[in-house]
Parts: sequence; C-alpha cells; structure tokens
Amino acid sequence: MADACLALAEATLRPNFISDASRLAYEMSELFHDKHAGGFFQAGADAEALVIRPKELFDNAVPSGNSAAADVFQRLALLYGDAEFEGIGVSALRLVRDVLERAPTGFGHALCALDLYLSTRPEIAIVGDPEAADTRALAAEVWRRFLPSHVMAGGRPGTAESEVVPLLAGRPLVDGRAAAYVCEHFVCGLPVTDPAELAKQLT
Repeated sequence: MADACLALAEATLRPNFISDASRLAYEMSELFHDKHAGGFFQAGADAEALVIRPKELFDNAVPSGNSAAADVFQRLALLYGDAEFEGIGVSALRLVRDVLERAPTGFGHALCALDLYLSTRPEIAIVGDPEAADTRALAAEVWRRFLPSHVMAGGRPGTAESEVVPLLAGRPLVDGRAAAYVCEHFVCGLPVTDPAELAKQLT
C-alpha cells in the first residue's frame, strides 16, 4: 500500500499520497521491523505470540515483504531526508546480501532495492498546479524516461500538503510558472520552467 501511495503521488503530483505512505511506513516499522537483527517479520508485534516470527525473504511472483519494505523506506528517506528511514530499509537488504549473488533470480525486487541504494538517485520536485499544462509538461519529461532509481514529488507550493514533504518545502514557482528542481541529497540545481532544460538536467 505504501508503494502504491508513492506511485500515486508521482502520477498525480499530489503530496498527500506521500504523507499517506509515510504514515503506513511508520506503522510498518512499529509493528513489523526487527530492531535487533534488521528486516521485517511477517507477523506484527500486536499479533498472537508465535514460537518463531518468520521473515519472508525470497521474491516470487510478487516481491517479498522485506524487499518491498526496503524499497519503500529508501524512497521515503529520499523524499524526507530521513536517515532513520534509510537505515530501516537497508537493514532488510543486509539480511539477504550474502545470497544475492549466489541466487539472483530469487531476489529480483531486492536487487532493485539494492540498485536504488547504490545508484545516483535524483530527487525531483515539481511545483505548480497539478492540473495546469506547464506543470504536466514538466512531469511528462520525467515520466517518459526510464529512471528506476529516482523519486519525484509534486504539488502546489506553499500549501500545507506540500510543506510537510521536505523535498517540496520552500520551493517556489519561478516568475509565476511551474518549476522543476533536480536535487541530490537536497542540494538542487537551478530551477527550470522549460521541459527541454529539465531534460538536460536529467541527462
């Protein structure tokens, strides 16, 4: 669900979905995160006590809970600048690091999460009216590219919904026009209003 919220946030340029993902991740951390050995249990802390609380590690037809959580927590860490979220996500990867190379086909989603951790990860903020043509044109420049290791947030600048997402906070329009900010570790290049200029920065 948290992963779906992040996808919706990027597709709709509405930051409330990022807040929803963050709330779900917090609950996931409280109920499922193994704070001692890392990774995530399948049974919550509020469930019936088990002799052993299992952890799902292998990716099958759908990603394992640990792989999905590793990806979500890292993406939220990039959006919020939250080192604790990143640490929680990476702890799930440490559980499988020794077998990733020996059996990569069993850890497809975990490898994607590992790629996110090791890659240059652009953080893209698009500020403007989500329904306006200039905002959508900037977003389309991102959407048409294959950027597996990125995060993107969008929304109206100065609104309560946008200000609670640090990647969007304090990022204004440029001369009244929608603007895109391409950042890394919250250090951003000059904002651009032209999709062609955004394309140069993404390249």
